[in-house]
Amino acid sequence: MKRAIFLFAVFCALAGTAGAQQIKASPFEGRWVWNGKGTDEPDFSELIFCGNVMMGLFTEDYPVYDGWFFTYTGSAINIGGDYYKWEYRFAGNVLTITDEYDDRYFYTKSVLEKSPIEGIWKISEKTNDELEGYYFLFTGNIIAMGDEAEFEGHKIEFRGRTFHPSLSLLGNDVTEKQLAEESIEYRISGRSMILKNSEGEEITVTKVY
Repeated sequence: MKRAIFLFAVFCALAGTAGAQQIKASPFEGRWVWNGKGTDEPDFSELIFCGNVMMGLFTEDYPVYDGWFFTYTGSAINIGGDYYKWEYRFAGNVLTITDEYDDRYFYTKSVLEKSPIEGIWKISEKTNDELEGYYFLFTGNIIAMGDEAEFEGHKIEFRGRTFHPSLSLLGNDVTEKQLAEESIEYRISGRSMILKNSEGEEITVTKVY
């Protein structure tokens, strides 16, 4: 299956009803990596916060991220509505998470290079009605796609004005022709961006964060 088509297919297949969502920054912004300490091994070895979306990486063996919108108070995070309820505490560059089972995990702030199209982008009315209100999220070397219910993310690699799934997904034996087929081109004009795959399919998105 061509990955460029796959990215669009995954996006179009996501369940849920899209709608308005207020995107705003949080004190968690960035990448946090489990430092191996705590009462147990966490579900997520890595946490990515961008705006008020959190994505978690289960394993490096197959780098796929699950994500949700979250809200927070001075001491607690609610992720995906009530999907996860965590207490948190900052101490320097360490984020301590205590989950709903009182298990405690420690994450260290890690460098996440800025994506050339960094931010959260919303499908605009220029695209068909079925996709209006959905989101693309780009941060570091990650693309995620989703709605108010959930996100799914993958690692990508940039080449000029195009990007393609990372070799960890494609395999190191991928050819240049296959990379071209699996690449997605992006064109930015102000706060609008057009994403086009190798089949010529386009999606127009507007930056909201």
